[in-house]
Amino acid sequence: MGRLRGHLVLAYAGVSMAFFFLVSLPVMLLTGSGELPIWLARRAWSVSALWLSGVKVEVTGLEGLPPEGPLIFAANHESALDIWALLRVVPRSIRFLAKRELFAIPVFGHYLRLGGHVPIDRANRSQAVASLRRAGALVRSGTSLIVFPEGTRSRTGHVLPFKKGPFLLAMEAGVPVVPVAVSGATTINPAGRIEVHPGVIRVALGTPCDPRAFADKDGLLAEVHRRVVAQHVALGGAGAAGPGAT
Repeated sequence: MGRLRGHLVLAYAGVSMAFFFLVSLPVMLLTGSGELPIWLARRAWSVSALWLSGVKVEVTGLEGLPPEGPLIFAANHESALDIWALLRVVPRSIRFLAKRELFAIPVFGHYLRLGGHVPIDRANRSQAVASLRRAGALVRSGTSLIVFPEGTRSRTGHVLPFKKGPFLLAMEAGVPVVPVAVSGATTINPAGRIEVHPGVIRVALGTPCDPRAFADKDGLLAEVHRRVVAQHVALGGAGAAGPGAT
């Protein structure tokens, strides 16, 4: 049943992405804005996809967010369903800082690019720096970002080490970083398999970390990682990987 549901969800993701892209395209071309597709993604795409997946999302910590202003949401990455879950619960106009390979996917890549999401090429330092500068301009203009600082999906459900790029961005832009823990998605959508099982994805939003309180990006990274791990454990997750990790 999980495999059948997985193929249905995968097919729906492709078809619905193309549909919402075509619906949004005239407005995006006329306005140069990605606000409409983000609104549709939050209100329709994520809701319908999670329903088809048999997944409920529980969120805590919303009350700790400032009422306005851009934020960088730094989340661990357990499954492909994380994106729908975060779109559903993050109360901001958001864009994703995403790996460059996603922008090469037909339709989806055009959707990301026109919608104002930012590609990052970790294999090319100069292009990565240029992407971070673009992302910095975006958040300074008032748009929040969701980043997955592990750089890849965890295959075990543990929180992996974080990469430095998003925290360099936060330091330079002066934008608070919200530690976000996602738990439960690994068993719902196991790594390496086209399977989806009904279940609950739990999301915990921590207190924002002000980059001005840290001497450098390394200190900010360490504190955000510590908080994500603690929140992950509190949600029933496995915490960090490695000897002595908590």
